[in-house]
Amino acid sequence: MARRRWQVLSAICAGVFLAAIDFYIVTVAVPDMLRSFRDAGIAEISWVFNGYTITFTAALLPAGGLADMFGRRRVFLFGLGAFSVSALGCAAAPSAATLIAARLVQGAAGGTITPLALPLILPHFTAERRGYAIGLWSATQSAAIAAGPSLGGVLVSAVGWRAVFLLQLPIGLVSFAGAAWALDRDRPKAQGSAAPDLLGVLLLAPAIALTSLAIVQSHAWGPLSWRTDLTLVVGLLLGVAFVRRSLSIPAPLIDLGLLRIRTMRRASAVMLATGLVMYALPAAAVLFLTEVWRYSEARAGLAVTPGPLVQGLAALAGGRLSSRYGPRAVAVPGAALLAASTLAFALATGNHAGYWAVIFPAVLGSGAAVGLLVTSLSAAALSEVPAARLASGTSISAIARAAGAVVSLAALALILSAVPDGTSTLHAYHIAWTLLAVLAFVALVTSFTVRNGSDQSESMSLPLRD
Repeated sequence: MARRRWQVLSAICAGVFLAAIDFYIVTVAVPDMLRSFRDAGIAEISWVFNGYTITFTAALLPAGGLADMFGRRRVFLFGLGAFSVSALGCAAAPSAATLIAARLVQGAAGGTITPLALPLILPHFTAERRGYAIGLWSATQSAAIAAGPSLGGVLVSAVGWRAVFLLQLPIGLVSFAGAAWALDRDRPKAQGSAAPDLLGVLLLAPAIALTSLAIVQSHAWGPLSWRTDLTLVVGLLLGVAFVRRSLSIPAPLIDLGLLRIRTMRRASAVMLATGLVMYALPAAAVLFLTEVWRYSEARAGLAVTPGPLVQGLAALAGGRLSSRYGPRAVAVPGAALLAASTLAFALATGNHAGYWAVIFPAVLGSGAAVGLLVTSLSAAALSEVPAARLASGTSISAIARAAGAVVSLAALALILSAVPDGTSTLHAYHIAWTLLAVLAFVALVTSFTVRNGSDQSESMSLPLRD
């Protein structure tokens, strides 16, 4: 049984690594893509990662609902297969338009893989060791974030941007083969089970995609532009229609009733606040180092790498500590460390380089904070979710973090574009970091509402599999 458990964990974590590393490894390849497609500008090439982010986010919630209906193994393997095939399509793309189209497919596949990892892993671990399993899952993502920029730089320098996607193909195939062999086949649906809510899919996917598009493009179109406003309004109206439908039919795509579970609702709120900080903070740090302190891209990437490395270690420790002392005992110190690190960026950085005195400790602190928070909040969010709805619960938690990423990165772009010479002006970064510090303090305050292990119910009793 123990051997089977680690086989499942290895196969699933390979898929998690693949989905997590993508954004970071592809971003490094953008300059080489511009040289390859000389007829395309930065606005078009930016959709190589913007398009991926939007379809990734749009797929998170439907993936959980479809997995609960059709089977987690089946949907996970479909996502891995689609990700691998689209990676090959990206590598062979003859034009920027073809590359972007393949990336849209790849984003949807990545959003399908991500929320199904924990529901596939956790049934193979006892209740006492689930925190450790969640820590390994979170550490895998941290390792991908740490490896992405440096690995991407090496591949692009040695071979070119197409190598970034060719690397994804063997990883995807190995993960697909391992998961297909190690995971038990999905049980057939009982006769009389409700059909999947296909109309819900048609409402939810464009609702998330259009809302994300409006946020991402707001700095290019203008926050008050008719295109931004129309896209946002249509997305929100579709979202309202999806919620109304989900509350009125017997078998909705996503069981929004899970948000009535207090642990899920509170942990997701803290996860949203954490997501608003954890993605924009390192992005602002890299821009600050290259534009204000005039670091090279390689040196800036190396300067922030200690953060995700420590994040992985903190995630492993956070998993063990959450199992022993409860999620709140880990989330509160993590949120406090995130707030302190963000405040250090806002108050201690200056025009003159001082990496070891300011940036290095702030990067270490924020990395450790994110590792502790993601692990503990994931454990808290799923602690009372029924086993049959675990994929939907994971999707809700993942969408909270992804929504924070989309909003914060778009807001960062708005701030830096609103200030004259914003990307090269210290004042613009101080504004951004101050706002992030406020959000980090919101995460700290709300983290006290997360219920601890001692007062959690045992309703999430997942059956172990041989």
